[in-house]
Amino acid sequence: MKRITKRLTALALALLLALSYAPCVFAYLTENSPQLDDPAHKFLEDNAVLGYKYNSDQDYYYCDSPNSWQKQFGSTRIYDLVAPYVLLEYDYARVHFEYEGLDWLVQFWKGQYGLMFYGSEVGVYTKEHTGEEDSYATHYNCADEEDWLKIQTVMYHDEVGDGYYKKCLETPYEETWWSTGFKRGHLRVEEPAKELRQEGVITLKSPEMAQAFAAAFEDCGFKRAESGENLDLDSFFIDGADVHYRWQNNSEAENTMPIKVATGTMIFMNIGIVMTLILAVLGGMFAMGLLALIIL
Repeated sequence: MKRITKRLTALALALLLALSYAPCVFAYLTENSPQLDDPAHKFLEDNAVLGYKYNSDQDYYYCDSPNSWQKQFGSTRIYDLVAPYVLLEYDYARVHFEYEGLDWLVQFWKGQYGLMFYGSEVGVYTKEHTGEEDSYATHYNCADEEDWLKIQTVMYHDEVGDGYYKKCLETPYEETWWSTGFKRGHLRVEEPAKELRQEGVITLKSPEMAQAFAAAFEDCGFKRAESGENLDLDSFFIDGADVHYRWQNNSEAENTMPIKVATGTMIFMNIGIVMTLILAVLGGMFAMGLLALIIL
């Protein structure tokens, strides 16, 4: 019974993750021309579909976070565990720390979202302080409005593998619990997504909170810089309550490719076995019918 419950939970989470990016697919499939003023883009620029809108100035899709339905589901490590099996291939870093009686989680993502989009995200989550470790059983709520942080991200892409990272999009610097940006296209290498680079600034509530965040950031493998100019990869700089960062290579995401290959092989073998049995049954029925015709 427990095994069935776990499988149903995993399936539900997979469907939830897949559904969360449905508006981007909707916009892609319904556009009638490569022009940015087509009906689908115009509609998404003025209206959110399942929480997503379109930015025509930079040609990217983003979450209308204040009104998004995804806000009800919070964050848990299980989402990231299930994601690769619904074609969400991303790198991520989970920065969790305690401040003023709350456990905080600031999570970073970048990678391939389904077959048609790549992008990056930053999310802010909280829960009552318990001191427990960040495990698969730990659940955070999306930050309440009074706990939103000012965030701005810039995504760069090494499109051809020559080491030149071209600026793809820049999100507005504003208070939010979820800053997102998704571009149409496909990465050359999905896992890990090192051809994407995310830079940005996060303004914490106070310099003291910024220091608590910085200590947790260092625990995730990011290095503290002495200056905000020309930050090294996977490093950050603190200026009062502002944390400026540059992220490219660090990731907590496990290499799931061997698991997916093994799973795919098992599925293929099972399909082969089933097809063989079906053909055997059909062959037997045909032989029996032929024998009956000969006897009669």
